[in-house]
Amino acid sequence: MYIEKKKPPKNGAMILDVLHISLGLMIVILGVLTFLNPENHMLFFPVIFFLGSVLNFADGVYTRSLAARGRRNRKAGWLTLLVGVLLLGLSVLSALSIWR
Repeated sequence: MYIEKKKPPKNGAMILDVLHISLGLMIVILGVLTFLNPENHMLFFPVIFFLGSVLNFADGVYTRSLAARGRRNRKAGWLTLLVGVLLLGLSVLSALSIWR
């Protein structure tokens, strides 16, 4: 009798959706906590920017992997990666300004 092993899902869109839901929920929770009491939760700002950059990097990589469909998707992937780099820089900048 052959027992089939469960393999991880190969559907990239589903993995991206799960990543969006989980990180988006974390960003919203951290954002609400931060704006309720900003003085005590200032350390959440770099974390929020970092999670946003992770989301943009994941989107950019996924869009670039689908770039075989045309130039428009390729440009959108590069733009999303650029926004991810900017958010990562903003995360580092806010961390440096808070911890200084």
